[in-house]
Amino acid sequence: MDVKFDFSDVDSFFEQGYAEVKAVEEKVGKEAVDYAVKNGNYQNRTGRLRKSNKYSVEDDGLVIRNDAEYASHVESKGYEVSTGAALYAEKRLKEEVK
Repeated sequence: MDVKFDFSDVDSFFEQGYAEVKAVEEKVGKEAVDYAVKNGNYQNRTGRLRKSNKYSVEDDGLVIRNDAEYASHVESKGYEVSTGAALYAEKRLKEEVK
């Protein structure tokens, strides 16, 4: 006895799920950048460090970063630049993807 199954809708099911996850990552990425801008506790002399907070949605997840070459130096001095935003994003993603 041959049993045949129709899996033609499987690809669209996974594509929809992938799109939903990416939409959540986009939303949380924007929130994380806002968090970094609002919660940076360094003196914003030129405005560049706050403007350099960015996010991107990659195939393997959400990336939070600060493009200013001196951001890690500022954080090494004990100031909040983007690490708090990354932790915030992790928390929010867990809440959104329950």
